[in-house]
Amino acid sequence: MPFINERYRRVLRISIPSAMHNFLNMVQGLIDMFFVGRISPASVAAVGVSMQYMGLLYAFMSLIYTGTNALVSRFFGGRDMEKAGQTIFMMLCFSFVISIPMAYIAYDYGEVLFRILNAGDVVVEQGTLYMKTFALGIPAMYVMGVLFSGMNAIGATKVPLAISITGNCLNVFLDWVFIFGNLGFKPMGIQGAALATVLVIYFQIILYLYVYFVRRKIVIIPKPDFSLLMRALKVGVPVWIERISTHPSYLFLSALVAKYGVDSLAGYQIGLRLEGMAFMPGVGFSMAGMALVGQGLGAGKPEESESDAIATVVSAGVVMGFMGFVMFAFAYPLAGLFADNQATVDEAAMYLRIMGFSQVPLAVTFVLSGCLRGAGDTKWTFYINTASLWGVRIFPAWVLSYVTDTPVWIYVVCVFEVVFRAFVLMRRFRKGHWKTIKV
Repeated sequence: MPFINERYRRVLRISIPSAMHNFLNMVQGLIDMFFVGRISPASVAAVGVSMQYMGLLYAFMSLIYTGTNALVSRFFGGRDMEKAGQTIFMMLCFSFVISIPMAYIAYDYGEVLFRILNAGDVVVEQGTLYMKTFALGIPAMYVMGVLFSGMNAIGATKVPLAISITGNCLNVFLDWVFIFGNLGFKPMGIQGAALATVLVIYFQIILYLYVYFVRRKIVIIPKPDFSLLMRALKVGVPVWIERISTHPSYLFLSALVAKYGVDSLAGYQIGLRLEGMAFMPGVGFSMAGMALVGQGLGAGKPEESESDAIATVVSAGVVMGFMGFVMFAFAYPLAGLFADNQATVDEAAMYLRIMGFSQVPLAVTFVLSGCLRGAGDTKWTFYINTASLWGVRIFPAWVLSYVTDTPVWIYVVCVFEVVFRAFVLMRRFRKGHWKTIKV
């Protein structure tokens, strides 16, 4: 790529594997949705709502991701590999401890969580079964989050990509076996999709441990240092609070869409999964930006961090802009892959076409949030993202749900909110306060 300068090549070398890794993570969810969509619309809605509740688990994982990435990337930039290895060890211990109560809640209170949304008896039954099975993999998912973050922080993003490719291939096979009952197994339906996901998570952990202990790209040092844990939590806790505060907004939005009927809810869930094909690469660029900013600050080069952040924003904007075009132009064929019911397809296509316009500003919000977090400016990302989601998105959507007979205007509000949030984050980044934050 001779037409791309060295900075962009460096950004893309880290960002593209990270973006593809996150894209493949979303593909894994889409694979489940594809197979489950052959069962019933209620099964699609159940998996979709379950995935949104799993987002609360990712809220806790964001604490792990951010704390690990911010510290390890700085230590790596400053060439202090011992501290980097100790940080990973402390975060592994911490992640396992906090995962246990999360698994317990998902296993024992799944039905209650679905009843809250008034999703209907069939959706509640199917969703509870899915969530109980998935709960068995939550501790492993948390541990894998630390192992992934350590690789991402040092720029070794090809490792998670290779592991994701392997995991996706295994997931397709196991879905085929467990959901429909092939190779002598009894058909398990929606529970089979959850079981396949859990087994893939444990398999991926084995691959990560092989890289850490055999390939030794970075060494896990089992030497307790609680000061490192506290430093990681100082950076990560605001992100955790942000996710805890904002994720219910997505569940609330699902409840608003559910008021328009099962087809609207199922179409919305399919639309969310498909939109994830666009914004998961954005999350990948966000993680790359977080690592690059942290490494630059650790090396004492804040101006390099700023230039890397801008290059990452531009790269993410191009990729997500293209994905937004695909969402708009191919809304019906894409939606038709995941539902046989025409009303559900219509609802999903409407969502995709509207949200396609939000993908470029969404790239800005993802990457700048990641860059600011990598610098340790996590309090301001919390303030901005939380206030915008609840004040500019949810409140107007709630009002509109009482005066409209279609969710289309709710989706329009979502687009406006993303544009507003991107503008505010750009203002915060350009002020440059993040360059002097100590972590």
